[in-house]
Amino acid sequence: MKKLIIILIIFTLSISLFSKLQKQVMKNSEKLTFHKQARVFQNPSRDVPEWEFSIDPVGIITNYYDYQPGSYNSLSLRKQPADAGNGMYAIFHSMETAASTRRVYYTYIDDAGNISNIATIGTDDIHEGYPGIDIDPVSGDPIVTWHGNFEAASVDLEIVVSYDLFHLGSPGLWKAPFTILDEATPSPNAPADEFNWPYAYIGPSPDPNKRRVYVISTNYDNCPVNNLPSENVMIAYADFDENDFNMQSELDWTYRTIDILDDWHMGIPEWIRPFQAASVSDDGTIAFFGYTATDDASTPMADKMYVLINDNYGEGEFTYTETSCYYGVDNPMNQDGTYAFEDPDTGLPHEIYFAPSLCNHQNVIFHDNGTKLSFLGNMNMLIYPDSWYPERLLMYPKIYTYDITNDEFSFKDVFLTGANPNDDVPMLPWDLNEDGIVDEYDDDGNVTWVDGWSVYHYDPDAAFHENRWQITNNDEKGWLAAVWSEGTKARLGNVPEPGFEDWAEYPEIAIIVSSDNGATWSDPIIINAKSGDDNYAPELDGMIPCYIYTGDVIEDMGNNVGRLHLMFLDDNSYGSFIQSHGENLGGTMIYTAIDIEFPPTSVEPHTIPAAIQLEQNYPNPFNPSTSISYNLQNAADVTLDIYNVKGQKVRTLVNEHKTSGSFTVDWNGIDNENNKVTSGVYFYKLTAGQDTVTKKMLMLK
Repeated sequence: MKKLIIILIIFTLSISLFSKLQKQVMKNSEKLTFHKQARVFQNPSRDVPEWEFSIDPVGIITNYYDYQPGSYNSLSLRKQPADAGNGMYAIFHSMETAASTRRVYYTYIDDAGNISNIATIGTDDIHEGYPGIDIDPVSGDPIVTWHGNFEAASVDLEIVVSYDLFHLGSPGLWKAPFTILDEATPSPNAPADEFNWPYAYIGPSPDPNKRRVYVISTNYDNCPVNNLPSENVMIAYADFDENDFNMQSELDWTYRTIDILDDWHMGIPEWIRPFQAASVSDDGTIAFFGYTATDDASTPMADKMYVLINDNYGEGEFTYTETSCYYGVDNPMNQDGTYAFEDPDTGLPHEIYFAPSLCNHQNVIFHDNGTKLSFLGNMNMLIYPDSWYPERLLMYPKIYTYDITNDEFSFKDVFLTGANPNDDVPMLPWDLNEDGIVDEYDDDGNVTWVDGWSVYHYDPDAAFHENRWQITNNDEKGWLAAVWSEGTKARLGNVPEPGFEDWAEYPEIAIIVSSDNGATWSDPIIINAKSGDDNYAPELDGMIPCYIYTGDVIEDMGNNVGRLHLMFLDDNSYGSFIQSHGENLGGTMIYTAIDIEFPPTSVEPHTIPAAIQLEQNYPNPFNPSTSISYNLQNAADVTLDIYNVKGQKVRTLVNEHKTSGSFTVDWNGIDNENNKVTSGVYFYKLTAGQDTVTKKMLMLK
């Protein structure tokens, strides 16, 4: 009888630990018939930004749930406004002991970097996790959402919300968690639908006296056609102000889904799986940005990059835009005339391509005055139609961007970069100088390439769960920073590859920065805990940093220095016990910050006047008309055009030769067909000669 009880306890604990993870669909695997000599990128110039730890790593709490402790697709470290606390809230789930319940915790970090509060948000000892957070820009109060088994009669998990009444004077005055979504919530495929993994975003409201919070959760249920995952979303939104919080209101929630994601989930006309993240701009635009995968062997596995944009506070239609993200490349040839990548059964060359893959834990940001969306992700070399080489290190970080104004998708090589990182052509790791000739062969005449493995854990079967990609910015300065776990050396150490045996438990932190809204990127800052290495940081000594989260804002510290806030898990054994790769030794949640010197942009506006200057329209938002002012340093042929969020030109306000000087033109919301335009976001683009400037405006009715 004791044996049966022990088995039941272990079984129950296993369900508690391992349930409700994102679902992996395995790719077909191919093997190379030769051993490739390892090549790791070396940067002899060391042309990386100057940086230093400004807040040394400090432990927050012990955590035995050593897997993705924050949210999958959002930022878990949020900064308060300078006039509303100026501190930071961090949220995560944790098990304080190996036998305790997984709970949702918060910590408050004051403006000096001191940790002043660490506690659970709720009081009930309920299995819960994967919290999302955002900060009210007016009061500094955080709104947090997470999932858990709060209704004992239901096997499904529920989504709850809480908020902290920081505006009353201090952190820790949390509203009792309240359910906003459960199995009774209407949904497209009820009752099968189960929405988990919620994210919180706060933006403006149509009511100028309130703000709007969005809670976006993804469907755990599979597609009914093929029983494969396809995560459509449930969006719950509510308007609030400080008085609602003072009254302990549970808010008035509205629910909606997105038609095209619902169709993908239902297999209409075919099964498509989205890998996406959301963001909300400061003018009420809500966007999803990501890539898709299909199950059709006649098409590549990753087939489309897409955006979904709604410029009306989440109400009404979402505009869908897509482009192919299949980048076919030539199969390189060995010195004997055979191809580097061949089918071992037929001897025929594989058709190879690069596409986004294994970057399903990314976040998305608006930047450049709300005119661009970007995320940091991966690009893998794959084999047409749906295979890969899991034993080979052929994945490389990219910055993916959608230009809302020009309706253009693009990506930039960031590590490795090749000869031209901005040409929208994938860097080829066997031809970094891009001269069309293989850079190096091994002693047997086989093609070699510079390895890339941007996941902290070495096991390719774990990469779907273990990848983590973060991007953040300071929009006023035009600064961006992107962070990932650089695992190339750790993976080579686990092969083991000669010369890398000592790297088996040393994943690295990689950080790149941009000073010009992502037009150019720095070489990566690499930080590790391996003493004796050029990138060793004594502040990390003895640590195994993984699951790295950035703050949502890069703080301007003056003199081109930006402060990047970080939270990560320092695991006590290499590999997640939850994912069956490490020991059950737990770890420690860590907070730290580093100061980075952002490279100055190539043109300093205070020394070289801009050829054209475009002012923000006034008033903004506007109804029924607004004024747009601009200045020309020199005479030029000038156009001033208005575009909608689809990139369609709706009105030309100026199209003539202008002398130098200042000008103002009014727009009354009428398009070129003399029709009144609808409310929403519009872009106005000034072109004078070869110079172009674009800004965004909002029309309300």
